[in-house]
Amino acid sequence: MMKVVGFELPGGPDVLQVKELPTPILGINEIMIEVEAAGLNVFDTWFRQDIPFYRYTFNAYLGYECAGTVVAVSSNIHEFKVGDEVCAILLRGGAYAEFVVVPPSEVRRIPSRVSLVQAATLPEASRLTIFALSVLPNVTPGKTFLIHGTAGGFDIIAIQYFKHIGCKVFVVAGTEEKLQLCKTLGAEVCINYREEDFCKRVKAETGGKGVDVILDDSERDHFKKNVDCLARSGSLVVLGHKIGSWVNVDLSILMKKDIKIKGVDLQYLGYGEMMRLWSDVEAKIWPLIEEGHIEPVIGRAFTFNEAAEAHRALEENNVPGKLLLVP
Repeated sequence: MMKVVGFELPGGPDVLQVKELPTPILGINEIMIEVEAAGLNVFDTWFRQDIPFYRYTFNAYLGYECAGTVVAVSSNIHEFKVGDEVCAILLRGGAYAEFVVVPPSEVRRIPSRVSLVQAATLPEASRLTIFALSVLPNVTPGKTFLIHGTAGGFDIIAIQYFKHIGCKVFVVAGTEEKLQLCKTLGAEVCINYREEDFCKRVKAETGGKGVDVILDDSERDHFKKNVDCLARSGSLVVLGHKIGSWVNVDLSILMKKDIKIKGVDLQYLGYGEMMRLWSDVEAKIWPLIEEGHIEPVIGRAFTFNEAAEAHRALEENNVPGKLLLVP
């Protein structure tokens, strides 16, 4: 038997509960991982609430990324062995558990220089960074990026990645603690949107030009200001907003400034595209981690018994760094 965190009916964080289920049975072309830690993501909370397109199933078990140790491998798999330290993206979910079984395509060895717990912060954030990069025009040194920061997993990877390739990074966040973390990661201009108009500050810092790219996963209504502080031919990338995020826009402004708007949501990608991004992460992000250019940042690790508290912290967005759940 193993412990899992799940729910029977959708609702607030308190619907989460720890249960015991039979340990999964290893199938053909599968790897069993003993989970060291699972990453928390905002779509876990949407799934828990039964928000459209993130629907739950009866006795749903959450979690789409984890890190741990391989404890069993089916006989037809040769690229992994018992004892390997790995991280995984679980397209079927289920990382909130002591053990998971996944196909080898969803598994990667962890980068050197990071612990197993740190590795649990990496899969989804790294993949989203690469996905955002893939929808942008040529990203070259000297480009200016504005990231609406929650100081969570994606921001941590993206700030360091774009800084490393020679871009100037601006960050907008709502607390000084988050901004301080972003500054230590390499953000050059850090703006508290609660205390000043971030658009005016961006224009002042860029001589009125604006920034080349804005990455917005904040779920706040910054759309009009984002458009206003984009440079001509700039790109706005909106990441993973939930259903019902409506805006009104003057299309003439978009055309006058030749602005490109991209919507990015990993949940709607096909399996092949998902796996291609996962391979790109290993090729583009892992070397930077191994060389010390990207460092994972854990905000807090919660136990299974603290799962409800963990989801509340994720929804309240008050803890800088990536949130984890540990068995």
